[in-house]
Amino acid sequence: MTRDPWSVLVDVAPAAVDPTSLDRARARVEADRREVVSLGRARRRTRRVVLVAGLSVAAAALAVVVPVLGRGETETPSPVARILGVIPAAAVGENCSNQQDPVPGPADPDRPVARDQWARIPAVRGLLHLVGDRVPEHSAVSSGPGVCDAIPVAVLHDEPGRRGIVVYRDVTEPFRGVGPTLDDATVRGFAAHVLSPPAGHHYVAWTDDDGIRWFVEANGMTVPELVATLDSALDDTGLAAVPDDYVAVPVPPHDPTGTVYRWTVQYDEGGYVYLEVTSPARTPVDARASWPGEQEYTTVAGVRALYLPQEQGGAGLRWSTADASYRLVVAGADLAQLREIAEHLEPVSPDDPRLPAR
Repeated sequence: MTRDPWSVLVDVAPAAVDPTSLDRARARVEADRREVVSLGRARRRTRRVVLVAGLSVAAAALAVVVPVLGRGETETPSPVARILGVIPAAAVGENCSNQQDPVPGPADPDRPVARDQWARIPAVRGLLHLVGDRVPEHSAVSSGPGVCDAIPVAVLHDEPGRRGIVVYRDVTEPFRGVGPTLDDATVRGFAAHVLSPPAGHHYVAWTDDDGIRWFVEANGMTVPELVATLDSALDDTGLAAVPDDYVAVPVPPHDPTGTVYRWTVQYDEGGYVYLEVTSPARTPVDARASWPGEQEYTTVAGVRALYLPQEQGGAGLRWSTADASYRLVVAGADLAQLREIAEHLEPVSPDDPRLPAR
């Protein structure tokens, strides 16, 4: 599961975020990020870890941001973000995490797919899309091992999408070095740790009698309400019963031995536009209900979609089909404009002349 780091910071910030300053920071960091990525690719690094504003950004793993508040006698608290990696237990030793770093977290296991290979890989050919008639400044295909993806065993939300619970099973330790900020609870008879960031959502982790670690993201409820819901909904393997007032969302099948392919295309001149298409399809968009923040569920060509007014770089729309997950970001767009653009993405061939040469 991938979390946009800017959205994460907005979610957990204890005070209001200044949009103008955030936009300036985004632009500066994005420019630095592109330089780092280009340099890393040129050096053919065997494992690519990109640092953005002090955050280790996971491309294919679940990332949890923990705000650590520093207090002075006259200063207001200032958040210091630390990303802790949650990956499947089966992914340990597969270059999915950088446990030896000073701030351990998920690594970016993706590798660039060379342009001359795009036409030879059926999964890649189906990913290539352009947005409108403009010529993009950047485009790329990357691939990574499916074993690195943390895939939920349960996704629950209420009808309006204001309460959400996402459950992961058999993952790594999420709370390294965060002991003093954790609360205690009991889930299904097991001792659990709880982290509740200032934004009001919750993370819960526990280990069962078989030594399997569980991890939960939840929003829109108190910790006692969350614990009661988990007690009634889960069994030893996952979701056993759908709680009252909740909807259970099917999670796409996941092959941990497979390969995940990702197409990204970016337009800078004439207004920022970013499109990302990932196959196989990832976690359903309904899982976003487990995070706070302004959002709205809608549809794209009859498919359930999620509208996020404050994505990185502009307003965003996310949706999934049977074959792929889509993320579209357009600066200055509203929901109606985003839907119109999303419903008219153009499939293209690897030799389309509009694709950047490099």
